[in-house]
Amino acid sequence: MMDSRIVEWMREIERFNPRLHLMGPAMLQRLEGELQVMIPLLERIDEPEVADLGSGSGLPAIPFKILHPGTRVVLIERSAVKCTFLRHVVQALRLDGAEVLTLDPLRAPAGPFDAVLARSFSPLETLEEVCLKILRDQGRLYYLFTGTLPRLGERFRLDRTVSQASQSHRLSLAVFTRLPG
Repeated sequence: MMDSRIVEWMREIERFNPRLHLMGPAMLQRLEGELQVMIPLLERIDEPEVADLGSGSGLPAIPFKILHPGTRVVLIERSAVKCTFLRHVVQALRLDGAEVLTLDPLRAPAGPFDAVLARSFSPLETLEEVCLKILRDQGRLYYLFTGTLPRLGERFRLDRTVSQASQSHRLSLAVFTRLPG
C-alpha cells in the first residue's frame, strides 16, 4: 500500500500538469508503476541531507522525503513555475525539513552537499559539472536511470549499482563518490 501523502502528491501533479507541464503524458500514465519500482531503490539511501537536482514535479525528492522524514531534502529547480508547485506540495503535505531552491546550479552557487539525488538529469552532459560544483569531496551522487549508466570523469568513482525491474522496464540506482582533488 502506498503512503497517502504520495497518493496526494500524485493527485496534485495530475491537477497542475495541464497548466505547468510537470511531466509528459506517458510518464504521468505510468507514474504509479514507476513509484512501485523506485521506492525500493529510494529506501536504500540513508543520508542526513540530500539535494535533489532538477526537481521538476518532485520525482524522486517528494517520495524520498516521505520515506525518510528525518532527512533534510533540498529540491533544486531552475524553473520558477515548477518551484511554486514544489513549495505548494511541500506545504500541503507538511514535509518538514524540505526546502525548495529556485536556481540553476551551473550559474548560481548551491551547497556544498554531502549527497545529491538525481533522476534522468538533463542535459546529461552537464551532470558531472553540476556535481563538481555542489557536491563535497567524498560526497555521494545517487543517480536513478533507465538504459545506460552515465559516464562521469576521473573525479568520480562508481561504488555500486542496484536495479529494480517492472514489467515494462528496469530502473537502476548508481552510487558515485566524488573523489578529492
